[in-house]
Amino acid sequence: MIKIKYFLLILLIATSCTSQKVVLYYYNGLDLNSNNTLGSSLQIFFLENRDIMKVVIRDKNLKNEISIIKEKITSKNRIIVPDDGNYTFAFINKKDTLFADDRLEFWRYKDKGIFYKLNNSSKNIILKHYKLNPNQQ
Repeated sequence: MIKIKYFLLILLIATSCTSQKVVLYYYNGLDLNSNNTLGSSLQIFFLENRDIMKVVIRDKNLKNEISIIKEKITSKNRIIVPDDGNYTFAFINKKDTLFADDRLEFWRYKDKGIFYKLNNSSKNIILKHYKLNPNQQ
């Protein structure tokens, strides 16, 4: 009986310490018809497409900042109802997806959005992966 309790305790610790995998998707902002990837056509990020690049985010600070953004969107009373803006980035964690514009300043989660400017080191980490201009504004 003690062995089972010990095993369950070790299993609980091991599963709670595993980090959650966040995958960053970058899409050039155009859909299959060369139109902008709007809020109404975000399913483009989930289709097989050679133009979509993806990378697993390994930086803990960036993962934390992504979590903070989602938390701000879901907990704030004064959130913005997003218009049909152009989205270039998707951050996927299990079944949750957070979308961002090309400047990484407007963030959308489900039908809510918020303006949030990433700190420079987080933004540079993202832009470095896609060889984008680090001074992108």
